[in-house]
Amino acid sequence: MSKGENQQRYDEIMRKIAGRRPFGDKTRAERSVSPHDRALDMVNAYDSFARLKQDTYPNVLCHGPKALHGKAWSGVVVWYHQKGYHGYQKLEVFGVWAHHDEKELLLSVGIRKLSYRAPIFDAGVYRVAIENGFQLYYEDDGHPPGGEDQLLYQSSFDMKERLAHRQALSDILMEWRRKAGTA
Repeated sequence: MSKGENQQRYDEIMRKIAGRRPFGDKTRAERSVSPHDRALDMVNAYDSFARLKQDTYPNVLCHGPKALHGKAWSGVVVWYHQKGYHGYQKLEVFGVWAHHDEKELLLSVGIRKLSYRAPIFDAGVYRVAIENGFQLYYEDDGHPPGGEDQLLYQSSFDMKERLAHRQALSDILMEWRRKAGTA
C-alpha cells in the first residue's frame, strides 16, 4: 500500500469510529410524551421524589424513585418497608400519578400497601432486587391508588394551577419525611 492509500484507509477507519455510538450507550426507542408524563413534569414529580431517597430514616428503607406507565396513566413512585428481617412482608408504594377519570386529567398523590407474594424469601437476593423495583416480589404494576388505598391529594390537573399542584405535592412530601423521621 502506498502512503496515500494508507492515509485514506486511516481516515476511513477514524470516520467509522467517530460515527459509532459511545461504548455502553444503549439505543432507546424514542417514546412520545403523553399528557400524563407532561403533567408529572410540570409538577416536578421525579425530582421531588428523588429527594426522599437521599435521606436515611430510622425505621424504614426507602427505594426509588421510578417512573411507571400504564395504558391510561403515568406515575412516579418510591417504595419503602420497615427495617428488620420481617419488614419485607408489607411494602408501601408512595407516589404521584396522572390519570384520566372520565374526561378530565387527574393528579393523585397516595400510598398503596402491598403484601409480599413470592413463594420464598431470600434476604440477600431480595435486598439487591428491591433496589430496582417492587413488581417481581409484590406482583403489582404500580397503578394509581384505588378505593382501598390511602389518597392524600387528588385534583383535576390544570396547567394554570401547576404551581398550586407543585406546592401541594411539596407539602405532602414534607409531611411524609417528618413522619418517617427527618425534616
